[in-house]
Amino acid sequence: MIRKNKFIKLFIAIFLFISLFFVYQYHRTEPVVSLAISSDGRYVISVHGVKEFFSFQLGQQLVLWDIEKKEKKVLATNAEGFTTAFVPDSHEFMWQDSNNVVHIQNVDGKEILSFQHFPVIGHIISADKDFYLSANKYGQLYKGYGENMVPIYTDGGVGIPMSLSMSKDYFLSTGNAGFPENAPVAETNLTANPINPNESKKSSYDGVTLWDRHTLKPIARLWGNSGKTTGLISPDGKWVVTGGENHAEYMWEIHNLSNRLNLAKIDRGVYQKETGKYDKGQLLPVPNNLKDKQIAFVNTIAIAFLTEKDFIMVGESGDKDGFGEELVRLFTVGDPWIKAYVEIGNDPSISTDSYGKNLSVSSAPKAHILVTGQATGGGINVYKYHPDKMELEKIWVAD
Repeated sequence: MIRKNKFIKLFIAIFLFISLFFVYQYHRTEPVVSLAISSDGRYVISVHGVKEFFSFQLGQQLVLWDIEKKEKKVLATNAEGFTTAFVPDSHEFMWQDSNNVVHIQNVDGKEILSFQHFPVIGHIISADKDFYLSANKYGQLYKGYGENMVPIYTDGGVGIPMSLSMSKDYFLSTGNAGFPENAPVAETNLTANPINPNESKKSSYDGVTLWDRHTLKPIARLWGNSGKTTGLISPDGKWVVTGGENHAEYMWEIHNLSNRLNLAKIDRGVYQKETGKYDKGQLLPVPNNLKDKQIAFVNTIAIAFLTEKDFIMVGESGDKDGFGEELVRLFTVGDPWIKAYVEIGNDPSISTDSYGKNLSVSSAPKAHILVTGQATGGGINVYKYHPDKMELEKIWVAD
C-alpha cells in the first residue's frame, strides 16, 4: 500500500511537471522581431518570433507593454513580423495579421481602421493618417491602400532588412545598399523612372534614398554605405543618419546634401576624405569609470534618437547574456564627434544580434525613452535617457 501511494505521488508529480512545462511552452514569448514605442514613451507594441516547439502553434505573438504600469498583454497570436508602428502623437498603433489585414487600433482594444493589403515588410503613417507608406516583400514602395494605392518605387526594391522614416516634407528608405565606384556624396540629378512597369528592373533607387513626401519623387540617392544598411531622418527634420554592414556611418544635411559628415570611430576618429586619413583631434576617450565595460568595434544594426538631436549608434550585440557591447556612442546632429559613451548593458543582451533585428529598437525622443528587445528571451529592455548627464538609466527589464 505504501509503495502504491509513492507511485501515485510520483505519477502526480511527473504529470504536474509535464503539464506546467507544456503550459509554459504554450504561453512563452519568443524574441522580438520588431517593436515600436508611442511618442509619449508610455506604450510599446511588439511582434515576436514564430514558436517552434508546437507544430500546431506557428503564429507570432503581438504584445502590448504598458511602461508606466509595467504590464504586458498578448493581443494576438497571428501577427506578421515587421509590421509594428505607432501613429505619431497618439496611443494608436498598426500591425498586420496572417491574413494580410492591416489593423489600426488603440491600446484600449478599439479598432480604428482595418484594410486588406499586400504582405508588409515595413510601413509608417502620418499623425493625421492621411499618408500611409508601405513596402511589399520585394521592398517596393506604395502610398495608400485599396483603390487609393499609388506606386512610388517599383523599379527594383529597397532591400531587406529595411527601414522607413518620415518628416513633414520627406521620407527616407534604406535597405541593402550598393556602392558604385566614384559615387558622389549625394546624387541629386536623378532621371531614372522609379515606376518601371517592365519585367527588366534597374534597381534605380535601392539602398539609401531621400524622397519628396508631396510629389512622391526621389530627391537624392545618398552614397557611402554598402551591404545591409539602416537609416533615419532626425526628429527635427534636418538630417539623415545612416549606418550598416560596411562600417560606414554618415550624416547628410537635408538642405545641403553635399554636406556629408563621417561619424567618429571609437579608435580612429573621423575619416577625412580629402587626405585619406583619420583625424583624432577631438576624439573622446572612454571615461575611467566605464573602461571595464565592453564596447564593440562592430557594424551598426540600429539607430535611435534619444532627444530631438541626440542619437546612438547601436552595434551588433551578443547572442548570450553577459556578452557583447555594454556601451554605445552618443552623437548630436551636425557634429561628427562622439559626445558621450552611454551604457546600454548586455545582461540581458539586447536584441541587435543580427541585421534582421534593426526594427527591434525604438525610441520616443520627446519623452527620452529607449526600448530594445532581448537577444535571449521574449522580453524588452526599457531605458530613460538623462540629457543633462548624458546617461541611460535602465528602468524596466520585462519578461
